[in-house]
Amino acid sequence: MEPKSILCFGDSNTWGMAPDGSGRLPFETRWPNRLQQILNQRNPNHQPWVVFEQGLNSRTWVMDDPLGAVNYGGDYSCNGRKDLPVILHSCKPLNVVILALGCNDCKSHLHLSPEEITSGAKILIHDVRMSYQCGPRHSNQPPTIILVPPGVIQTTPESLDWGFKGAHEKSRLLPSLYWNLAEQESVFFFDIQAVAETSPLDGVHFDADQQDSIASGLADLIQAIPS
Repeated sequence: MEPKSILCFGDSNTWGMAPDGSGRLPFETRWPNRLQQILNQRNPNHQPWVVFEQGLNSRTWVMDDPLGAVNYGGDYSCNGRKDLPVILHSCKPLNVVILALGCNDCKSHLHLSPEEITSGAKILIHDVRMSYQCGPRHSNQPPTIILVPPGVIQTTPESLDWGFKGAHEKSRLLPSLYWNLAEQESVFFFDIQAVAETSPLDGVHFDADQQDSIASGLADLIQAIPS
């Protein structure tokens, strides 16, 4: 039986950056992979699920940010809109697309208001819907979209070094703005701030003990979406 598919398109918290600076969390720990495990464990005799991890450190909604990429060698674009079409077409057919961005848009050198960050989300929702035949197999419909705001960004030496001065208040405002956008665009919304806390070690990333809460919450939402 062909699996149903989920694309997790996000930043370093989708990639699985460890807050202690040790690199990437283990494969089986990261929330996109736990999401696949949980969905398949809950419904072992039904159509299986496969999840595509597509997180990238410093990725934004629509902004080029060479200052963000320089922390990782400066050899790739942080602009999510540039990446999304190729990733959609390489992973299709897709039943669900999770858009989990906005953290890096809070960086002070990008000078974006919470409302402008949310406008970036609107653009990528449009891009998913307009991508040719990227939805479920044998369907002319686009994938189901789930919009996920970033966690609350804390002020730490690491977060300030990465450019997140003033990001705490911006990040706290994004869930309500994303929720309103989700209502306007008829997409689904998952409030990651309600189920997980960023680590006080760096103030930006979710530690290993937060991954299951994120995955379980998303699994609940996905299972509740009508087929």
